Amino acid sequence: MNYSQKIQRLKDRRQGLYSRDGVYNFVEAITGTSKLEKFQQLAEPEAVKYAIGAMQAVDPEYTQKSYAEGNRVRDRLAEGLSTAGIPAVFDYQGSVPLDVHVRGNSDIDLLVLHDGFVTVEAAAQAAYTYLDAPGKAPAEELADLRKECIAILERRFWGAKVDSSPSKAITLTGGSLQRAVDVIPSHWHDTLDWKRTGDKRYRDIYVFDSKAAQRMKNRPFMHIGLIEDKCIAVRGGLRKCIRLMKNLRYDASKTIDLSSYDIAAIAWHMTDQELVVPFGVDLLLVERVRAHLKFLLDLPAYRDVLLVPDASRRIFDKPEKADALANLYKEVERLSSDLAREINPLAAYAGLPCNQVLNKAIIL
Repeated sequence: MNYSQKIQRLKDRRQGLYSRDGVYNFVEAITGTSKLEKFQQLAEPEAVKYAIGAMQAVDPEYTQKSYAEGNRVRDRLAEGLSTAGIPAVFDYQGSVPLDVHVRGNSDIDLLVLHDGFVTVEAAAQAAYTYLDAPGKAPAEELADLRKECIAILERRFWGAKVDSSPSKAITLTGGSLQRAVDVIPSHWHDTLDWKRTGDKRYRDIYVFDSKAAQRMKNRPFMHIGLIEDKCIAVRGGLRKCIRLMKNLRYDASKTIDLSSYDIAAIAWHMTDQELVVPFGVDLLLVERVRAHLKFLLDLPAYRDVLLVPDASRRIFDKPEKADALANLYKEVERLSSDLAREINPLAAYAGLPCNQVLNKAIIL
């Protein structure tokens, strides 16, 4: 695929013209207000336009539609659960609130948190004047919550598809919805750090796994908080690297079986020095990502012990992820080489390293 085609796909993806499974939405293309993106207007070679566009945030206009559809589902669930006598609160997790989504029609993860009880880690129990209310076990409460959520969604969104086959989420698509919404039954799990600080990132949750009929602990707000902190420290470079790799994953010739969560974690382990580039020299981040991925490929002993930001698991927890990393590296390497060749053909012909070309390429 040449870069003109990649740019068109990137634009269509950013403006929501591809579904979550990669199908082109002709209806949206005809009725939507497709517009020329800023990166397309650059007086630069095609590879440069693609790289700059791949690092940029999706237009807030499209992101707001994801939140609007999530809020529609939230409001119907709130009404239905209140009628059923199940207290609940709601929140969002994932790529959209973190602003590293790369599709204009990104699905949004809606947490439905049972608010009738809270579990507390052992170290924090002395700091509480109340504990779990007697009654059903937390897993049973979440099973009931999930069952009621499914019933409400089927009743209130009768024209949409309610897919309850995933073990953790209930996926709502189609009908009047312009975005897919993943509804995730869960409950709060309070930590001592949450009690001491009131900082939301320290408040954990438990998500219900319907196939295993058990709960799984999750730290979505810690993940978001850690990446936000580091991205601020490196002047936005972290989010740009995450979006770059996610877009390359979409446009790769081979399937790259790394989740958005995995890619965010891989980028998070880049050093501050790698992630900070001078103003206008964003293309250098492509070469910095390439070097980082090569480092991970060459040092499996280091790679295999790396943890996701919230330390809940290893990034490379499956052997096949190493192959996926190798495929992602090839995509970044190809883009880096193409950028250097388009920006300075003579330097590339003479064998000048890509980083020496890209660190002088100022794009404003």
